[in-house]
Amino acid sequence: MKMLVSDYDNTFYTNDNDIINNVFGVSKFRKNNLFIIATGRSYPDFLTKKEEYGIEYDYLILNHGATILKDGSIIYNETIDNEVKNNIISCLDFSIIVDYFFCSCTKKVKSIELSDVTKIMIEFASLEEARNVYNKLMDNFSNDVMIFFISSDRALEIVSKNVNKVEAIKFIQKIENFKNNDIYTIGDNYTDLEMIKKYNGYCMKNSVLDVKKAAIMEMESVSNLIDLIINS
Repeated sequence: MKMLVSDYDNTFYTNDNDIINNVFGVSKFRKNNLFIIATGRSYPDFLTKKEEYGIEYDYLILNHGATILKDGSIIYNETIDNEVKNNIISCLDFSIIVDYFFCSCTKKVKSIELSDVTKIMIEFASLEEARNVYNKLMDNFSNDVMIFFISSDRALEIVSKNVNKVEAIKFIQKIENFKNNDIYTIGDNYTDLEMIKKYNGYCMKNSVLDVKKAAIMEMESVSNLIDLIINS
């Protein structure tokens, strides 16, 4: 039995035609193996895609690794320290923020009063504003949180320092009793880098250079990797 962990945006989904093949490939793969989606998306954001394309999986890793679901139930959830969250909010100038939301477990809301926050998303009008805020937050909270650039680098997503996709995979690996050699990963961006280094890591052809350097091979699609694993 093998385990395949795939990033979603620009990996499992690149276009509507490609995802049809990927969904079909997953249905074959799951007959004897485990398939996992590992995404930075919140649960509501991913749920719309799951329902639109009929995506099946055995585990769902959300918010860059902060939350893990199995059969619709939360089995793992790592939150940002509430005092740290409040201090981050106090540092933000909401007059220059285009959009924002806070995640807690499977919720996504615009409420700075939300507790047990797993992820903060803040979007700006320009890359310069996003980078200025990123630098300010890193100067003050680098020991407490991880910060990722998304949406053409105009938005930031903030999670606990303990959160990453590798730790989420390790959590599932322990439950399912998988050896490292039986775990395969595929992604395209910096948030996928550590899981590609840790396990049998593959990447998409449109991946960032560091991910390409770490990967065993570049793939055209997730369905191609599934065929490679099944036939190996």
